[in-house]
Amino acid sequence: MKVAVIGSTGQLGQDLMRVLGEVATGLTHQDLDVTDGVGVASAMHSLGPDWVINTAAYHRVDDCEINPSLSFAANALGALNVARAAADVGAGVVFFSSDYIFGGQQRGRNRPYEEGDTPYPLNVYGVSKVAGEQLVMQANDRHIVVRSAGLYGASTSRKGWTFPELMLNKARTEGHVRVVTDQVLSPTYTADLARKTKELIERDATGLFHLANAGECSWFEFAKGVFDLAGAEVEMEPIQTGETGRRARRPSYSALTTTRLPEVGTSPLRPWTEALSDYLQAKGLR
Repeated sequence: MKVAVIGSTGQLGQDLMRVLGEVATGLTHQDLDVTDGVGVASAMHSLGPDWVINTAAYHRVDDCEINPSLSFAANALGALNVARAAADVGAGVVFFSSDYIFGGQQRGRNRPYEEGDTPYPLNVYGVSKVAGEQLVMQANDRHIVVRSAGLYGASTSRKGWTFPELMLNKARTEGHVRVVTDQVLSPTYTADLARKTKELIERDATGLFHLANAGECSWFEFAKGVFDLAGAEVEMEPIQTGETGRRARRPSYSALTTTRLPEVGTSPLRPWTEALSDYLQAKGLR
């Protein structure tokens, strides 16, 4: 099996390269711009992969509100270019979507979103991801569309930090953090996400899958979990999303669960608290 990983130097991309090993060929943004359909098609014909894993995305959520064309270029048109080029060489495609395709605004919402739930995005980024999902499904029958949430990993992200790292840095330098309590999600360790993605392509699975660490928490509870596991002492101040001044609306509830993984003979991801513990251990932060 040969696998092309687009976005191989990103946080998730590095973990995918690690778990896939010798079967993977990495492509950076400098190697391949997914918005260039001709370039993508040429690269796929040259590589002849069995699977193409597309991690490329424009995910600066607030910036997407200002420049939606950039968001749709990467997250929708780029996704279509990759899926179509993969189909042309007989390859399957993996596309990563987001929990932000859900709004969580339904009154009384008290259960995680399953694969069959209807998207209701609240911001441009979420809309562009829904568009990407639909285009990938239309363009390539051998598709795996993955929705995940709150990604963090041991490899350095383009931001230069992960949420746990940011929290621990603030605890060390400021002794005080302000974290929102009214956004609930399922934070996900990219090492777990990469391993499960590998398992799906090895099983030649197709369709839509929610791949997120099990359980749910607010960002405030996520931060508290980091501090508790790392043994850090810090003053925590709970705040509401409206106090952050962010441009894009965020879902108040976007926790994910899966019904599809058991259908293809594999198990859901482990609880987020276990994954966080291993992440902190791997980073030498506990």
